[in-house]
Amino acid sequence: MEMSGLPTALSYSINQVSNTCVSSIKVQPISSTTTGPNSRIVFRLPTTGMLDFKTLRFAFSVEGLDGTGAGNAGRGGLRFPGGIKHLFSRVVVKCGGITILDGNNYFGVQEDAISIVTNNPPDRVVEHGEVIKDYDYMGGHISGATKDISGSEIYDEGLGKVSAVFSCDLGDICRINPRIVPLDILNSLEIEITTSHTNCLSAVAGGKLSGATSDSMTLPNGNALSANHSFKLSNMTLNMNMYTLGEGAYSMAIASRIRDNNSVELCYPNHLAFNKAWSGESTFSVSSISLNKLHCLFRRATGDYSYKNIGGCVQVAGSAKVGPNGVQYNWLGAYNRTDPSGVNQTSGVARFRGRIQHYSCPTATPAPNVSVEFGQATNYDLNDIKDGFRMQYKINNCLVPQQEYNQSEWHDITKWANNVERLDCDNQVEWLFNKFVCSYPLELPHNKWEPKSISGLNTQGVGTVIQLNARGNVSVDKSYECLVLAEVTQILRVGQNAKMELLV
Repeated sequence: MEMSGLPTALSYSINQVSNTCVSSIKVQPISSTTTGPNSRIVFRLPTTGMLDFKTLRFAFSVEGLDGTGAGNAGRGGLRFPGGIKHLFSRVVVKCGGITILDGNNYFGVQEDAISIVTNNPPDRVVEHGEVIKDYDYMGGHISGATKDISGSEIYDEGLGKVSAVFSCDLGDICRINPRIVPLDILNSLEIEITTSHTNCLSAVAGGKLSGATSDSMTLPNGNALSANHSFKLSNMTLNMNMYTLGEGAYSMAIASRIRDNNSVELCYPNHLAFNKAWSGESTFSVSSISLNKLHCLFRRATGDYSYKNIGGCVQVAGSAKVGPNGVQYNWLGAYNRTDPSGVNQTSGVARFRGRIQHYSCPTATPAPNVSVEFGQATNYDLNDIKDGFRMQYKINNCLVPQQEYNQSEWHDITKWANNVERLDCDNQVEWLFNKFVCSYPLELPHNKWEPKSISGLNTQGVGTVIQLNARGNVSVDKSYECLVLAEVTQILRVGQNAKMELLV
């Protein structure tokens, strides 16, 4: 019975697909079975079956290599970042040797930024969603029997060594539309993953909360050899969920459509990256059939908290810390007082992020290099602040938004751009200090899993120049680096005999 005119809540019609067969397989890398930083991992996919790209997962183990000594003897305070994708810098997808998704060199940062603005934080079970303090994700104390506060996150024994305990998706290619693709219409699909530099790691002084004068998670480790921290991946597999419908009838239907229409179209996002030392503006050019969104973020590139160096972690603003200096919020359970005996009592949720994932509003006040430990970096209530932070894009001669928007107004625009009710932030200072990622939409809004509509800005053939400008309370001395991620739609047309045309 056809009931297409009724709301879903009133529809009694049922779609039925017969002879559905499901399977799950693991693919081994054709490159080395173990690898370290700045290396390539290559997987070659099967040529039959229908792959569910949304659930495609890269599974692996990772061992921390403490630069100050072997295994539990090391006291370099090694910590992995909050979000295991930071261990990877690029994902490239090829069909028959032709690159169909080139990615960028900021894969981990890209995926972290998207998780913030879409309110989809990394999984704490298999994606190392938080920076650990005392105990690792397998339940072991980070320093073994010695329980030394400056020990490292190692995973050199137990489940963490003998089997894959972490996994993640592969970003843009997992957002392909349609989500299930017959592999026999593609020609020898190959996925190449590049691992990150070691600056994605942290080297903390100890396990105490931020604000402690020594042995703190936010202070750098005192041993100079901690700069040699590294990591090693092993037990690597690409885990794939596959379907077969009607004993191959669906694949034959796709082949018939290709014969009738000459091709079928697959589309997926791609993020173009533009990184520049921040002096108050950033200019770049984009040519695309559909420019969907612009995301921007700012990271400290110089000084004590530079993301380029292995050092202490950064406290998530508002979470528990030691001492009265620095913001703490009751809804996070943060509590700090001195009892009558003179002992400082601290409780609450204590959260940290790596320097590689520290995105701040690039204000002149608070200055880029003021103290995190003593609360100066998170104090946006200073009398010295006489102006707000205002930011605006210019696309050729068109200003977007039409007026300059301040830091709080950009929070609302970012929610609009990503069609969400809230971002992955618990307070405004966390937004300004830890997770300042701003988005602007250039396409129509869409809901999850609805058929793809291409409605972004077409910038092909018009020499489009985009400029990001900020005024007011803004740092312009190049202490920050500005990274702009331009999300575009790519279309892959697949014809007979796996002939392909890529539209970007």
